[in-house]
Amino acid sequence: MKCVNGIDVDRLRTTRDRIEADADGPFANPRYESTVVWKNGYRTVSCAMDGQEVIGDEPEQYGGKGSGMTPEDMLLSAIGGCLVATYIGGLSAAGITVKSLRLDVSGRVNFRAAFGLEAANPGFESIRVAVDIQTDSSPGKVKEIMDRLLKTAPIPDTIIRPVPLDVEISCKQTELAELS
Repeated sequence: MKCVNGIDVDRLRTTRDRIEADADGPFANPRYESTVVWKNGYRTVSCAMDGQEVIGDEPEQYGGKGSGMTPEDMLLSAIGGCLVATYIGGLSAAGITVKSLRLDVSGRVNFRAAFGLEAANPGFESIRVAVDIQTDSSPGKVKEIMDRLLKTAPIPDTIIRPVPLDVEISCKQTELAELS
């Protein structure tokens, strides 16, 4: 077993080969699901298919209890986590040893629009990723590989291009007696 940066490179290649052979199948195109359940106030529990949970909440200054990550934090973390996985996988496959890798992901959200105080886009105005990496390879080679890898990262790709969002609402009215 050849291991680089904690990644089994042989397994990585086997996974790539399996994805290539699967074409349009479930291994090459996996479906992800997350169930988000409201608890109280702004508190939520997000549960992934494998049972992992993330607690969500808003900060106290916005009416929450500050007991979990905000949706904005989760989006930035998803971008950073995806890029780390993409970079580490690709650099490991190239045989480059990474001593340290840190991504600082940030952006500003227009809460004036989110709270209906102005007609504008309520989301992030832009997102910035600052990457700090130390490797056993030349900075030019590492940057070239990482620039190429950025184009293969699923989460950044999802937010860069328009992706359809289909929201289906199922609303049931409860009787007042049920609420007591």
